[in-house]
Amino acid sequence: MSEMSKDNLLRSWKDISAYLGCDVRTCFRWEKKYGMPVRRAEGGEKKSHVFVYTDELDRWFQETFKNSHPARGKGERGRRQPADFSIEGPTLIVLDKEKRELWRKDTGMEDLLMEDFYRRNFQVMHKGEANILPALVIRDIDGDGDREVLFAPKRVKDQTGEGFLYCYDRKGVELWKFHVGRELRCGGKVFSPDYRIAGFHTHDLDGDGRLEIVVESLQAPDWPCQLAVLDSSGKLIGEFWNAGYLRELTYHDINGDGREELIVVGVNNEYRGGCLIVFDTRKISGSSPQTGEFACGGFEAGSELYYVTTPYTEVAEASGFYVCGFRRVDITDSRWIRGTYSEGLIYEFSFDLECFQVGWDHGYMVRHEELTKAGKLSSVLDEAYRQKLLAGIRYWNGSGWTAEPTKNRR
Repeated sequence: MSEMSKDNLLRSWKDISAYLGCDVRTCFRWEKKYGMPVRRAEGGEKKSHVFVYTDELDRWFQETFKNSHPARGKGERGRRQPADFSIEGPTLIVLDKEKRELWRKDTGMEDLLMEDFYRRNFQVMHKGEANILPALVIRDIDGDGDREVLFAPKRVKDQTGEGFLYCYDRKGVELWKFHVGRELRCGGKVFSPDYRIAGFHTHDLDGDGRLEIVVESLQAPDWPCQLAVLDSSGKLIGEFWNAGYLRELTYHDINGDGREELIVVGVNNEYRGGCLIVFDTRKISGSSPQTGEFACGGFEAGSELYYVTTPYTEVAEASGFYVCGFRRVDITDSRWIRGTYSEGLIYEFSFDLECFQVGWDHGYMVRHEELTKAGKLSSVLDEAYRQKLLAGIRYWNGSGWTAEPTKNRR
């Protein structure tokens, strides 16, 4: 029987994770998968207070991981982990937190983008920038206590060779690589499998303590776009094809079922305006609702919960842009979904995707005034203008487009 003493007792998930040197999500997974000896007060309910005896925990750890040793606080504090990086010519150099080199990889790309690009696109999404999704991430992807490095090489001039996402372990061993895109037929045209990664994002979509990777890639130099979802081992577990570039994404439980939905924004080339798409992360498949030359051949109807389009703007047309659309999506403190156009239009949706407000920022006002003075526009930014934009919103109901807010009835 374990001794009940202050030194032998851990009273919370936070204390347990600190003792083992891993995050709380990993502790949840180890309890479920490996039977980590966690005790619960008040009859063993899942939401009860937890505690664990350290001597029991030590014995369990040694027995469970006797042939493989994930990082832990007591025994392996000296494990050097990836924490930073530098770029020298074609070479990625991975550093620890003390800026000491751990390992390096030569990409073979003499025109690999320089370090300042990867600094701007490191770890997290950067709002408002041209490239808003990360191209390099250092995180514990598989929940084993060690950090992995996810790296998408990007070139200055040539777009070839940019279609790979690499995952390296803490020692620089390649764990897996994922090749984005594929040959695609839309209408009578065949698009080559030459895709480039726009960016990727890591997030625990299913709550199992391991991170999934959502990858956005685009056909170079044309408009088909692949949204791919990978598990922590690099396996493709979901993909959606869109007739137009996708720009940004976020996660939020908008229907109150306890699971986060994936919310993605971008453009739709057939309709020339913006698109806002909501997915149940348990099933991401198919393609966007299109016709004719924009229909992606060989794919079933999309599994999305919502597919919403917003209209092509006269500012974009007068500026000579063939398409326009969303570049940013946010969940506001007021529980609105806010989508922002590249030109500066702002659409605000409730969680049932009803758009109740359209506005514009200062940049849109300035551009509209410039085009008006140049004789290219004669409209006025007033309530009638706002109502016209609202009237142009369409929802895919599974068989056709409607002006009424509705789900995709697949």
